[in-house]
Amino acid sequence: MTFVRSPYIKNNVLEARPYQESIFATATKSNTLCVLPTGMGKTQVAIMLAAYRLQKYPDKKILMMAPTRPLCAQHQKAFQNYMDINEENVVLVTGVIHPQDRMHYYQNAQIILATPQTIQNDIKNGVIGLNSISLMIFDECHRAIRDYAYTYIAKMYSLNVNHLILGLTASPGGDESKIKQICDNLSIASVEIRTEKDSDVIEYVKQIDTEYVKVDLPDELKKAQDIMKLTLKHDMDELRRYDLNVRGMRDLLDAQKKVMNDIQTDKKPIYFHLVAQITKCIKVYHLLEMMETQSIKAARTYITKLRQKKTSSDKRVMNDVGILNAIKIIETYEKEHPKMIKIAEILEQQLALDKNFKIIVFSHFRDNIDSLESVLKEVKGCTPAILIGQSGEKGQTQKEQIDVIKDYEAGVYNCLITSPIGEEGLHLSSADIAIFYDSVASEIRTIQRRGRVGRTKLGKIIFLLTRNTRDETYRWVAENKEKKMKEILKGMQEDNNNDRGLMKFIKSA
Repeated sequence: MTFVRSPYIKNNVLEARPYQESIFATATKSNTLCVLPTGMGKTQVAIMLAAYRLQKYPDKKILMMAPTRPLCAQHQKAFQNYMDINEENVVLVTGVIHPQDRMHYYQNAQIILATPQTIQNDIKNGVIGLNSISLMIFDECHRAIRDYAYTYIAKMYSLNVNHLILGLTASPGGDESKIKQICDNLSIASVEIRTEKDSDVIEYVKQIDTEYVKVDLPDELKKAQDIMKLTLKHDMDELRRYDLNVRGMRDLLDAQKKVMNDIQTDKKPIYFHLVAQITKCIKVYHLLEMMETQSIKAARTYITKLRQKKTSSDKRVMNDVGILNAIKIIETYEKEHPKMIKIAEILEQQLALDKNFKIIVFSHFRDNIDSLESVLKEVKGCTPAILIGQSGEKGQTQKEQIDVIKDYEAGVYNCLITSPIGEEGLHLSSADIAIFYDSVASEIRTIQRRGRVGRTKLGKIIFLLTRNTRDETYRWVAENKEKKMKEILKGMQEDNNNDRGLMKFIKSA
């Protein structure tokens, strides 16, 4: 094994991988978008580039941003472990630190890790000067769209002489216009993408076994499913009479936004009727998804919330005879969702083979995460912990999130049940098994979930799918988006290598 050699990198700690060195070479010359599978060393590329810029501009600083404090803290640890500089000069800056103290950090540190909202506020308030920064790194840069803080920060930084930008992501998305928007917002001039199948990457990729486990809804739940689908069809047909062409949740949310905007300029009674009708559809759609793909307990929790609320849309749901019949079926059903039963069986089998297996379970909805914890606690040898976001009454603080991750990595827990917060960026130690309790239509999230296994050893991914539900639909949507994304990025990379110019490509959009 060979190692990276640099005055600012510790000896024999950072493995020299050809694909990382190739990406690094491009990134030294121009603003670069680096797209690498999770676990393939995006942070290491950032560290190599940081060392290069410190050597070239020793009086200037490096700024790396990430969306959350736990992720920034992990990056801080990585820079301290790899870089041959005083650990006190690698600082973590967030909004909880007083502005005067942040200014001191900005003036004296060599490496700054920060949340983008903090940097945006400090630029506007004159707390930080961007001309002292020789390299700006945007982690999870697929967020650099619309009014996210990354967009403003990159625009202000690009006004400086000798600026350099590195964007890191496992996936910028499968939509060409979004990719172009990210590149434009970050002033990207070069694209470097590698996939698990590229010749210079393949030897570093650990084999991942993928298994699809399918279950069927029992007849009682199929009856409730049919009732809710029929109600949705009837309600959506009515909306189409008003030129609101809705077929799924995304269409419903877009229609809701459109009508709410119309109300701002015109208070026609029909608009209020349409908003209530759209919102009713959204709630029925959500209840259907909870029953189809999550758990009976989670569906019942949502029904309780509907009963407690008093809005016109809630009343429409609870006064619909068909929906009330579906609710009665859900509330009198005596078993759990077949996926709940199946996941307990899977964990029991796996932990019987090796009680030290580390397992991560992804579930989109927080109510269902509580249900999963209750079920998996009963599995012999399983010690589950929950990792969720900060919002809500039961939300975890960032300190609590960091503590859960530390305990999971230390072996206090062998099963981590996580919401979407466990997908993005967090450097969880490589799990032996990842279980996708539900499918998501986002290729970004699917790629990030998949990156939690096979980092340092062989891994296994299990997709739990309920037949004839959106579980199957979402899985295919995500796979097709990922395929399209790779084709787009490979084309952009080829354009750059052929000197046709990425900026020309972006501006032609």
